[in-house]
Amino acid sequence: MKKLFLILRIIIFLLIILLIFQPVKKVYNKRNIPSVALLIDNSLSMGNVSTREFEKVKSILKSQFIGNAMVSPHYFSFSSDIKELTEKDIQSLKIQGSKTDILGALEKTKTNFLGKNLDGIILFSDGNQNVEKDDFEILNELSNLKIPVLVVKIEQKDIQKNISISKIEIPEIIFRNTNAIINIKIHTFGFTNKNIPIYLKSGNNIIQTKTLNIQNDGMYELAFEITPDKAGVNNYSIETPTYQGEKSYSDNIKKFTLEVEPEKIRILYLCGQPSFNYSFLRTTLKNDPNIELVSFIILRNPENIVAVPDSELSLIPFPVDEIFSREIFNFDMLIFDNFNYSRFAINPQYLVNIRNFVIEYGKAFLIISGEIPLSIYQNTPISEILPVNPTNEISQDKFSLNILKPDNNILKFSDDNKENISILKNLPELDTINISTIKEKTTLLAESEKSKYPVITISDMGKGRVMCITTPSLWRLALGSENPYKYVKLWGQSIKWLTNSSSMKQVAIFTKKSYNIGDSSLVKIKVKDEYFKPVNNAVVNLIITKPDSKKETVNVPPEIENGEYGTKIPLELSGTYKLEVYAYYNRKYLGEDSISLSVFDISRESEDIMVNEPFLKQISDKTNGTLYSTNSFNYNELKIKPRITKSDVLYEINIWNKTFTYLILIILLCLEWYLRRKYGLL
Repeated sequence: MKKLFLILRIIIFLLIILLIFQPVKKVYNKRNIPSVALLIDNSLSMGNVSTREFEKVKSILKSQFIGNAMVSPHYFSFSSDIKELTEKDIQSLKIQGSKTDILGALEKTKTNFLGKNLDGIILFSDGNQNVEKDDFEILNELSNLKIPVLVVKIEQKDIQKNISISKIEIPEIIFRNTNAIINIKIHTFGFTNKNIPIYLKSGNNIIQTKTLNIQNDGMYELAFEITPDKAGVNNYSIETPTYQGEKSYSDNIKKFTLEVEPEKIRILYLCGQPSFNYSFLRTTLKNDPNIELVSFIILRNPENIVAVPDSELSLIPFPVDEIFSREIFNFDMLIFDNFNYSRFAINPQYLVNIRNFVIEYGKAFLIISGEIPLSIYQNTPISEILPVNPTNEISQDKFSLNILKPDNNILKFSDDNKENISILKNLPELDTINISTIKEKTTLLAESEKSKYPVITISDMGKGRVMCITTPSLWRLALGSENPYKYVKLWGQSIKWLTNSSSMKQVAIFTKKSYNIGDSSLVKIKVKDEYFKPVNNAVVNLIITKPDSKKETVNVPPEIENGEYGTKIPLELSGTYKLEVYAYYNRKYLGEDSISLSVFDISRESEDIMVNEPFLKQISDKTNGTLYSTNSFNYNELKIKPRITKSDVLYEINIWNKTFTYLILIILLCLEWYLRRKYGLL
């Protein structure tokens, strides 16, 4: 009897444990067929290669997937974006996409199938990815998930031979005397086993030549390395010879522009004799980390006769020929301070070089009068770039400055207009002025208050800029004013205007200058404070004026902690886009910059006329897939198996939640109680 009681108690105990833990038995749906995503490229470039091949892709889908019980297909079309299709949509699918974003389509497919079963991706495309992307991480992710991408390239038939320069990649920022890599992508068809010269040209001059060794049809990459020695806008082109029978000759040449920034502003400072003006200005320029200064001060003129040879003197002769024939063009700015050229028997051609330095080379020229009047340059090539008509008369009278353009950035000492005007009215008195009159198209910033003689004038001359100071006493601003920093700021802002350099701007915008319609412009903006230190939390507003004159304002977010901000602008219209950027920090105006973009009415899709097989093979190799053609692809021969053989739960069995479970427990408890009472064990 004891054994019977023990068995009853064990059964009761197990039933109680069952009720406490509430076990559930799940019955899964077994997967015997794979789930496959079919991505169909319907961008315009598919039609450029072959419209018949696109119809062939639709035929493959109809014959090998629709109604096939051995696969669970999911249909998607893509160009710039991805769209899910039904079986009925496939027959009416047309070539119409304006871009090709293969990597984006793969990324979105992975995202769409999160938490769902996906055993493989079959990609039908020509491989012409023309949405710029640097991130190939999606291929590694698909490989780690063991989702292979089976790539089906479309066949090229009856296509004329052709060489096409499809893409030129240039750095966003290029500095003078620094190596820059220009990457070129070239499509070839029909030139197997031939060597084709590729030229990098500046104007009509060939800078470099490289030979493209063509083994098979497809895309090739080349790289040119150049070291620009001139700051500013430099125009280049990549060219290939034209061959008889080519499909198009227009794609054998592609032009591009490099905007080269100086690594530092190089200034050549020539002073006729020692002075306070020279001392203060030279110190200011020397202390600016963005400036590389080379200065000469004349302590001994040629007419000063000494009884010893030059080789025994500590003072070297002024190197006239070296400076004005060769070295001058290596500088960004030239300063003449009380400098009398006539004492050095300067070759007239050197004065022509100075004029060309400004007008043709786009450089800066600052000329300051002193004891020597600027009239010495009358009837010389330099007079052509002077913003004033000087006389030989010099007045020694003291005078106050009358500021005519207080809103000009050169004279901005405060962001508050009233405060700035107050500062300008209280500048100290100056003395000595070379009497002159202004020329046409000259901006007069300041004049003597009573006599109305020009003191500070500026002018655009050809490609360059000129500033003229007709007094040698501007240094008094550093002593007489309440804040000596105003003197430093005045020259800093003057040099920024003269050199027109983004490296000297507090706010500078960087982006490529030329695009095709449908591209996106990646805009970078650098923001600095008045000390040229990066500002990380500025308010940066970008105003976009489109070719149709419509305006759009974008608040540009920071990218990294070094004063850099960035955004992407879609270029959907052909013509000129104007970008204007304004930056503020704690409601303080920091500066502005602007740039214009040219958008050509040529779609990237229209440039792609051949299959980019290397890129398609890269996709299949990195994801452990296989590359097929439309002729060789047959799904029934593939061995795609479900990665997970059970998926959705068909139903759950909850034994503890059944009535009979509780009924059995009650019966067993009652039976034990009855037996204990019957045998007197209670």
